[in-house]
Amino acid sequence: MPVMKPLYTAARTLSVATALTVIFAGSAYALDGNDVAKRLQARFEEQGTKIAFGKVETDGTTVTLRDTKVTVPNSEIGELPVGDIVLKDVAEDGKGAYTAETATFQDFSKTDDKTKIDVKGIEIGKIYLAADNEEDVIAKMMAYQTFKVDSLVVAEDGQEMANIKDISAKSSAYTKGTPMTYEFGVKSIDLDIEKMEEVRKKSEAESGEATPNPMIDLGYKQLKMAITSTGSWEPEKGDLVMDKMEFDVADLGKFDTTLKLGGYDTKFIKAIQEANKKLADSGENNDAATMAMLGLMQQLSIGGISFRYDDASLTPKLLEYYGKQQGISSEDMVNQIKGIAPLMVGYLGHADFAIQATTALNTYLDDPKSLTIAAKPDAPVSFALIAATATADPKKLIDLLAVKLTANQ
Repeated sequence: MPVMKPLYTAARTLSVATALTVIFAGSAYALDGNDVAKRLQARFEEQGTKIAFGKVETDGTTVTLRDTKVTVPNSEIGELPVGDIVLKDVAEDGKGAYTAETATFQDFSKTDDKTKIDVKGIEIGKIYLAADNEEDVIAKMMAYQTFKVDSLVVAEDGQEMANIKDISAKSSAYTKGTPMTYEFGVKSIDLDIEKMEEVRKKSEAESGEATPNPMIDLGYKQLKMAITSTGSWEPEKGDLVMDKMEFDVADLGKFDTTLKLGGYDTKFIKAIQEANKKLADSGENNDAATMAMLGLMQQLSIGGISFRYDDASLTPKLLEYYGKQQGISSEDMVNQIKGIAPLMVGYLGHADFAIQATTALNTYLDDPKSLTIAAKPDAPVSFALIAATATADPKKLIDLLAVKLTANQ
């Protein structure tokens, strides 16, 4: 008996302690799904998007937002009936912010007049919902590290016009003072140009208008393309770098853009948010919004920008197409362009650039491989200075931005 009594007492004490642990743990970590939903609404609202839910359900660490509708005010997108959104592994980080491992959207459709959009497989990963009193502008934006859409199909009059598959985006986690990297891509975009042309002709016949579309005559009844983009952003310094924004169109060519932008810092982001809120509250028109944004853009600067095209049979087809319209051969069309080009470039009033551009164009026309126009100034040039120069003496922009045209490089 002396031995059993201590064991009994210990067991009883342990059972009571376990029960108390479960009770207090449950009350301390119980998730408030409604608060998560309100936080999501607030972060969306700050970025100019409204989100509404029919009902919020909480099951452990899973929060389900029923009958969700997303609205982008003053845009053609309008209201999107996205249905249910399921947030999994939701947790409070101890500082008032919420995190969620994933947010999965229900497949949904939107029909507007004769246009129907079907969206499937939306999933957002590694979500961070900052507390309302968060002072870091970037942290307070609804952040996520991964995003994907399995497919987006657009149909007109019951006919499929565009089929977009495997949209994805990925970014590094945000840490103040550290550059963020990003990747974006679309694996395939199938466009039915022939069906688009049928719908366009029908619409123009009803309105009494008629405009030619050379795409069909050039042999492009369907187009298939992919998009790839990579870059980085350092919010504290305001340096935004787009290393690549490439559109790879099968049997047509690749279009790639690079950009180095300065001044895109936390102050600029906050100014944009405040301007958007002011315009939304005042109900001012789009013209006022445009002027406000143009004013803010004066704070930005260009460190470099380039546009490159790699040909994949489009140029020869264009030369043949426009040559036939004039009753001449492709070779004669090339010679005609070569003869006109110096006169056209000469209007810029910059002799050195005229020679450079003419040489590059001639090289490209003789052997269409690639054509690049790039601005690479020695130091970043502000948008304000660019605008002032363009107004006072446009030809000086060539030297200001160090613009060059090259071919087959």
